[in-house]
Amino acid sequence: MKAGTSSRQSAGDHVLTPNLRRKLKKPLGRLFPAMDVRGEDFLALVASASMVVTVGDRVTDTVGAMGRTPDMQVVDGVERRMKRTPPEVPYAKLVKVKNPAGMLTAGAISGMRQAFVGKKPVRVLVEGEEDLMAMLAIAMAPVFATVLYGQPGVGVVVVKATAIAKARDRAILAEMGIKGIS
Repeated sequence: MKAGTSSRQSAGDHVLTPNLRRKLKKPLGRLFPAMDVRGEDFLALVASASMVVTVGDRVTDTVGAMGRTPDMQVVDGVERRMKRTPPEVPYAKLVKVKNPAGMLTAGAISGMRQAFVGKKPVRVLVEGEEDLMAMLAIAMAPVFATVLYGQPGVGVVVVKATAIAKARDRAILAEMGIKGIS
């Protein structure tokens, strides 16, 4: 076993450091508090987006209930550490990945790459935890995409995949040892 890896971790796994964990507590985009998620600004952002990527079961449910099927949804069947029914939002393609909490695996990275090509809508079903996959979604998404992810107990964060946002997330991923994301 490689130095610095645990029995759960393999050479292709990239662990979130305590320093990065502190950095990521702050939303990566515009935070819509829960009470504003059904407001005009939020609805307009979702309606006008040419591509919507949701990360999280509740966010996927919320966008689906608004009548918009996410082009890509990343879910794990868990909400606030409790098992739940997966979102009842349609998808044409299913990509399954394993990704334990606090890291990004080589399989999760590969699965996200697969999800961005081919038939849409696509669901990435994560065995483990999907939280950190929001960074992959932003870094990999086309520049016209809008990525939405949940901020537990607070609301929804909306990130336009601009060149600046993509570069920022690629830099964070590089700090985790993940390079070559485009």
